[in-house]
Amino acid sequence: MSTNKPQLITRTDGIAREAERRIITGIPTSSWYLLQKKGLAPKPIRLGPRSVGWPRRVLFAWCEQRQDTWVRLGDAAVRVVEKAGPR
Repeated sequence: MSTNKPQLITRTDGIAREAERRIITGIPTSSWYLLQKKGLAPKPIRLGPRSVGWPRRVLFAWCEQRQDTWVRLGDAAVRVVEKAGPR
């Protein structure tokens, strides 16, 4: 028999709060919430009435997925600067 009671999540379950989320992702809060709104970043889980967090494994997986994109963007930026030459 299952119940529909919310499961209590504690920090020992691998939950990152806002400050730790900023450290893991390197993205400021305002930018992070814009990414979430656009569906480009994981949304938090509710920990309490005024508290949210993100599973650390989800944040690290998101960062790994984005790493390839950032490397490609960085390479493209270098090529543009090299093509422009000195001013």
